[in-house]
Amino acid sequence: MEIKKNRKNIPLFLFVFLFILFSCKDNSASNKTTHSHDYQTGNQEKPGITGTESGYKKEFQWTAYKTNRKVPVSGTFKKISLTNVREDKPLEESLEGAKFYLDGTTLTSWDTARDGTLITFFFKRLSSTDITGSFGKFANNKVFVFLSLDGKTVTKEFSYSVKENAVTLKGSIDILKDFDAQKAFTSLHRACYDLHEGKTWSEVDLIAKISR
Repeated sequence: MEIKKNRKNIPLFLFVFLFILFSCKDNSASNKTTHSHDYQTGNQEKPGITGTESGYKKEFQWTAYKTNRKVPVSGTFKKISLTNVREDKPLEESLEGAKFYLDGTTLTSWDTARDGTLITFFFKRLSSTDITGSFGKFANNKVFVFLSLDGKTVTKEFSYSVKENAVTLKGSIDILKDFDAQKAFTSLHRACYDLHEGKTWSEVDLIAKISR
Protein backbone atom coordinates (compact mmCIF):
# COMPACT_ATOMS: atom_id res chain seq x y z
CA MET A 1 0.00 0.00 0.00
CA GLU A 2 2.85 2.43 0.79
CA ILE A 3 4.44 1.85 -2.61
CA LYS A 4 1.18 2.70 -4.38
CA LYS A 5 0.84 5.89 -2.35
CA ASN A 6 4.30 7.12 -3.31
CA ARG A 7 3.73 6.34 -6.97
CA LYS A 8 0.57 8.48 -6.94
CA ASN A 9 2.45 11.40 -5.39
CA ILE A 10 5.12 11.57 -8.10
CA PRO A 11 3.04 13.47 -10.68
CA LEU A 12 2.05 16.06 -8.07
CA PHE A 13 5.71 16.58 -7.11
CA LEU A 14 6.72 17.01 -10.72
CA PHE A 15 3.87 19.49 -11.30
CA VAL A 16 4.96 21.62 -8.31
CA PHE A 17 8.61 21.50 -9.43
CA LEU A 18 7.81 22.53 -12.99
CA PHE A 19 5.44 25.28 -11.81
CA ILE A 20 8.17 26.84 -9.63
CA LEU A 21 10.76 26.43 -12.37
CA PHE A 22 8.77 28.17 -15.09
CA SER A 23 6.61 30.67 -13.15
CA CYS A 24 7.08 34.27 -14.26
CA LYS A 25 9.11 33.18 -17.28
CA ASP A 26 9.98 35.93 -19.73
CA ASN A 27 8.30 35.37 -23.07
CA SER A 28 8.71 38.43 -25.28
CA ALA A 29 6.25 37.07 -27.83
CA SER A 30 3.48 37.35 -25.24
CA ASN A 31 4.28 40.94 -24.20
CA LYS A 32 1.92 42.45 -26.76
CA THR A 33 0.38 45.84 -26.12
CA THR A 34 -2.80 45.30 -28.15
CA HIS A 35 -5.23 42.40 -28.38
CA SER A 36 -8.58 42.09 -30.13
CA HIS A 37 -9.74 38.81 -28.63
CA ASP A 38 -13.38 38.76 -27.60
CA TYR A 39 -14.61 36.73 -24.62
CA GLN A 40 -18.28 36.48 -23.74
CA THR A 41 -20.11 34.21 -21.33
CA GLY A 42 -23.51 33.86 -19.74
CA ASN A 43 -24.46 34.65 -16.16
CA GLN A 44 -24.86 31.15 -14.81
CA GLU A 45 -21.26 30.85 -13.57
CA LYS A 46 -20.96 34.32 -12.03
CA PRO A 47 -21.82 34.43 -8.32
CA GLY A 48 -23.37 37.68 -7.15
CA ILE A 49 -24.11 38.96 -10.66
CA THR A 50 -27.75 39.47 -11.58
CA GLY A 51 -29.52 40.84 -14.61
CA THR A 52 -29.74 39.86 -18.23
CA GLU A 53 -26.44 39.34 -20.02
CA SER A 54 -25.95 41.91 -22.77
CA GLY A 55 -25.62 40.82 -26.38
CA TYR A 56 -22.97 43.47 -26.95
CA LYS A 57 -19.51 42.40 -28.02
CA LYS A 58 -16.95 42.92 -25.24
CA GLU A 59 -13.18 43.27 -25.54
CA PHE A 60 -10.85 44.02 -22.67
CA GLN A 61 -7.11 44.50 -22.24
CA TRP A 62 -4.96 45.10 -19.17
CA THR A 63 -1.30 46.12 -19.36
CA ALA A 64 0.98 45.81 -16.33
CA TYR A 65 4.66 46.70 -16.15
CA LYS A 66 7.91 45.20 -14.86
CA THR A 67 11.59 46.20 -14.45
CA ASN A 68 12.92 49.75 -14.23
CA ARG A 69 12.57 49.94 -18.03
CA LYS A 70 8.80 49.53 -17.54
CA VAL A 71 8.46 46.54 -19.85
CA PRO A 72 4.75 45.95 -20.63
CA VAL A 73 2.91 42.67 -20.11
CA SER A 74 -0.63 42.55 -21.50
CA GLY A 75 -3.58 40.22 -21.29
CA THR A 76 -7.33 39.89 -20.75
CA PHE A 77 -9.86 37.68 -18.95
CA LYS A 78 -11.74 34.76 -20.46
CA LYS A 79 -14.91 35.46 -18.47
CA ILE A 80 -16.38 38.92 -18.86
CA SER A 81 -19.99 39.80 -18.07
CA LEU A 82 -21.99 42.93 -18.91
CA THR A 83 -25.51 43.38 -17.55
CA ASN A 84 -28.14 46.09 -16.96
CA VAL A 85 -27.65 47.42 -20.49
CA ARG A 86 -30.57 49.31 -22.05
CA GLU A 87 -30.01 48.13 -25.59
CA ASP A 88 -32.97 50.09 -26.97
CA LYS A 89 -31.09 53.34 -26.27
CA PRO A 90 -28.23 55.01 -28.18
CA LEU A 91 -24.93 53.22 -27.47
CA GLU A 92 -23.47 55.61 -24.89
CA GLU A 93 -26.78 56.10 -23.10
CA SER A 94 -27.41 52.35 -23.09
CA LEU A 95 -24.28 51.78 -21.00
CA GLU A 96 -25.08 54.28 -18.26
CA GLY A 97 -25.64 52.26 -15.10
CA ALA A 98 -24.52 49.03 -16.78
CA LYS A 99 -22.65 46.57 -14.57
CA PHE A 100 -19.61 44.48 -15.43
CA TYR A 101 -17.84 41.49 -13.93
CA LEU A 102 -14.36 40.07 -14.56
CA ASP A 103 -13.32 36.67 -13.20
CA GLY A 104 -9.71 37.02 -12.05
CA THR A 105 -9.11 33.27 -12.15
CA THR A 106 -9.67 33.33 -15.92
CA LEU A 107 -6.83 35.78 -16.54
CA THR A 108 -4.76 35.08 -19.64
CA SER A 109 -1.61 36.67 -21.02
CA TRP A 110 -1.16 33.83 -23.51
CA ASP A 111 1.62 32.38 -21.34
CA THR A 112 0.43 29.46 -19.22
CA ALA A 113 3.22 29.66 -16.64
CA ARG A 114 2.85 33.40 -16.14
CA ASP A 115 -0.94 33.11 -15.92
CA GLY A 116 -0.58 30.54 -13.16
CA THR A 117 1.75 32.85 -11.25
CA LEU A 118 -0.54 35.87 -11.56
CA ILE A 119 -3.58 33.90 -10.44
CA THR A 120 -1.84 32.11 -7.57
CA PHE A 121 0.29 34.93 -6.19
CA PHE A 122 -1.98 37.89 -6.91
CA PHE A 123 -5.66 37.14 -7.46
CA LYS A 124 -5.83 34.36 -4.87
CA ARG A 125 -4.23 36.68 -2.31
CA LEU A 126 -7.10 39.15 -2.66
CA SER A 127 -10.23 39.05 -0.49
CA SER A 128 -12.09 38.04 -3.68
CA THR A 129 -10.82 37.03 -7.11
CA ASP A 130 -13.62 39.02 -8.77
CA ILE A 131 -13.43 42.51 -10.25
CA THR A 132 -16.80 44.23 -10.47
CA GLY A 133 -18.04 47.68 -11.34
CA SER A 134 -20.44 49.91 -13.19
CA PHE A 135 -20.53 52.91 -15.51
CA GLY A 136 -21.72 56.43 -14.75
CA LYS A 137 -22.89 59.01 -17.26
CA PHE A 138 -21.09 59.26 -20.60
CA ALA A 139 -20.53 62.92 -21.53
CA ASN A 140 -17.85 65.00 -23.25
CA ASN A 141 -15.68 61.94 -23.87
CA LYS A 142 -15.39 61.27 -20.13
CA VAL A 143 -17.13 58.70 -17.93
CA PHE A 144 -16.81 57.78 -14.27
CA VAL A 145 -16.20 54.07 -13.75
CA PHE A 146 -16.89 52.55 -10.34
CA LEU A 147 -14.45 49.69 -9.70
CA SER A 148 -14.39 47.17 -6.86
CA LEU A 149 -11.28 45.10 -6.07
CA ASP A 150 -10.08 43.46 -2.86
CA GLY A 151 -13.10 44.71 -0.92
CA LYS A 152 -12.63 48.36 -1.86
CA THR A 153 -14.57 50.46 -4.37
CA VAL A 154 -13.08 53.51 -6.10
CA THR A 155 -14.29 55.98 -8.71
CA LYS A 156 -11.98 56.48 -11.70
CA GLU A 157 -12.43 58.82 -14.63
CA PHE A 158 -11.94 57.13 -18.00
CA SER A 159 -11.77 58.74 -21.43
CA TYR A 160 -13.83 57.28 -24.24
CA SER A 161 -14.41 57.58 -27.96
CA VAL A 162 -17.23 56.35 -30.18
CA LYS A 163 -16.76 55.03 -33.70
CA GLU A 164 -18.87 52.74 -35.87
CA ASN A 165 -21.25 51.56 -33.14
CA ALA A 166 -18.40 50.89 -30.72
CA VAL A 167 -17.27 52.74 -27.62
CA THR A 168 -13.63 52.43 -26.51
CA LEU A 169 -12.74 53.33 -22.92
CA LYS A 170 -9.23 54.02 -21.63
CA GLY A 171 -8.05 54.50 -18.07
CA SER A 172 -5.65 53.26 -15.43
CA ILE A 173 -5.62 52.03 -11.84
CA ASP A 174 -2.98 51.76 -9.14
CA ILE A 175 -3.12 48.51 -7.18
CA LEU A 176 -1.61 50.16 -4.09
CA LYS A 177 -2.85 53.76 -4.17
CA ASP A 178 -6.38 52.98 -5.29
CA PHE A 179 -7.08 49.63 -3.63
CA ASP A 180 -4.39 49.28 -0.96
CA ALA A 181 -3.92 45.66 -2.09
CA GLN A 182 -0.52 45.43 -0.41
CA LYS A 183 -0.72 41.74 0.49
CA ALA A 184 -1.43 40.58 -3.05
CA PHE A 185 1.00 43.03 -4.65
CA THR A 186 3.86 42.03 -2.33
CA SER A 187 3.12 38.36 -2.93
CA LEU A 188 3.43 38.79 -6.70
CA HIS A 189 6.47 41.04 -6.43
CA ARG A 190 8.34 38.49 -4.33
CA ALA A 191 7.37 35.59 -6.61
CA CYS A 192 8.69 37.46 -9.66
CA TYR A 193 11.50 39.43 -8.03
CA ASP A 194 14.36 38.09 -10.14
CA LEU A 195 12.53 38.19 -13.45
CA HIS A 196 11.24 41.69 -12.75
CA GLU A 197 14.78 42.75 -11.82
CA GLY A 198 13.49 43.91 -8.45
CA LYS A 199 10.82 46.24 -9.85
CA THR A 200 7.08 45.51 -10.15
CA TRP A 201 4.95 48.52 -11.05
CA SER A 202 1.64 49.01 -9.26
CA GLU A 203 0.06 50.92 -12.17
CA VAL A 204 -2.11 49.00 -14.64
CA ASP A 205 -3.49 50.49 -17.85
CA LEU A 206 -6.94 49.37 -19.00
CA ILE A 207 -8.70 49.45 -22.37
CA ALA A 208 -12.24 48.21 -22.95
CA LYS A 209 -14.20 48.15 -26.18
CA ILE A 210 -17.96 47.55 -26.26
CA SER A 211 -19.83 47.34 -29.52
CA ARG A 212 -23.27 46.40 -30.78
